[in-house]
Amino acid sequence: MKLVRYSHNKVPGEFLGVQTEDGILAIQRLADHLNATIPLSMTDLLKSVDDGLDLIRQVIDQAGDLHFSLDNYLLAESDIHYLPVINQPEKILCVGMNYVDHVKATGGEVPVSPVFFNKFPNALAAHKQTIPLPSITQKVDYEAELVIIIGKRVNSVCEKAAKDAIFGYTIGNDLSDRALQFQSSQWMIGKTLDYFAPVGPSIVTKDELPNVENLAIQTKLNGKIVQDSSTSEMIFSVSKIVSQASQYMTLNPGDMIFTGTPSGVILEQSNPDWLKAKDRLDITIDKIGTLTNHLV
Repeated sequence: MKLVRYSHNKVPGEFLGVQTEDGILAIQRLADHLNATIPLSMTDLLKSVDDGLDLIRQVIDQAGDLHFSLDNYLLAESDIHYLPVINQPEKILCVGMNYVDHVKATGGEVPVSPVFFNKFPNALAAHKQTIPLPSITQKVDYEAELVIIIGKRVNSVCEKAAKDAIFGYTIGNDLSDRALQFQSSQWMIGKTLDYFAPVGPSIVTKDELPNVENLAIQTKLNGKIVQDSSTSEMIFSVSKIVSQASQYMTLNPGDMIFTGTPSGVILEQSNPDWLKAKDRLDITIDKIGTLTNHLV
């Protein structure tokens, strides 16, 4: 299942939708017509992910059994505005140096354990949201990443148990200002500028991605391919990352973990041409979708 957070052009509020090939399914409106109860928002769903997903599936199945035409409950993308897939996560963790080709291209050493840093919720942005470049930035770079969404509260779990804590996955762009990033030994100020963590367009539940560590990942800058790799090239697996993070802190539903970027970022270039206003970035991960943002 692919779940989106959105606002409607004509109806105030935040909504939870199911992304289909034909459009966004207004699942709450469908549930209301069936006198069924489902989570009203992503925040509600995160209170009990498994139960909430079951309720949503039951509504869709019931509609099928009753021969409801789902076309009557579909929204065109022109009717909505995407919102960041999670609203105000407690934690946004990021893993650095998690693809060998990227490590080598930047002159680093292959780490023996995940290298964690952080962004804050102010950095979140949505699919198709324009990203303003702050005046303080000088060397802005893109980083295509698979993002883990936590669905259960866990602490100090093994790798096998870590899988049970995962709600699903989305696409992220770990936008970075390299001048600020390397201004000190802490990368934070170059990583968590406003809107420097666009995510989306949807959360794909983990049951739809049983082989998450073999997905093509690609970035296009103004239509030109600049990153072209696979999550199979990650040094540390999804389960390893979640397990390792949980040794240091309790992970809670809605926490997000960016899993690192492959080679092809601007930082690796001998004559870098940094991102600028009017640039367009399209990040595609197989079976998840495409995250698109323009810079202004």
